[in-house]
Amino acid sequence: MTEADQDVSRQVRILRQASGLTLVEMASALGISWQQMHKHETGGSRIGAGRFQAIANLFGVPVSAFLDGDVERVASRPDLELLAKPGALEHLQLYAGASDDASRRSILALVTAAAHVCPPSALLRQIEGLHERRMAGSS
Repeated sequence: MTEADQDVSRQVRILRQASGLTLVEMASALGISWQQMHKHETGGSRIGAGRFQAIANLFGVPVSAFLDGDVERVASRPDLELLAKPGALEHLQLYAGASDDASRRSILALVTAAAHVCPPSALLRQIEGLHERRMAGSS
């Protein structure tokens, strides 16, 4: 695989994740197995011309976008690269699905505390405190 092939594979993975499609959903939309889609995304298998066109159609971008660097420009945005991290899209979807601002603040506080390798007991105290403040604010 060439460097260009690997760039396209990475772009496909990032666009898939940014669109909210799972590997299985994308594979199904393309009529291939999830294993084959995984090989395409990881650079284990080169993407053929027909499949390349199908992928471009699925994302609503012209094939030329992959070749002209338009997708690379989108894919290289730091915020979209963050979505390529395992679990990132699921966290964002849960955050966006929270029913109110207080819930979103609680989610953010929890993730922030966990990201700073907060000891479990301290994390539990933080969660309990957030819950108590939320309950006090709703009465």
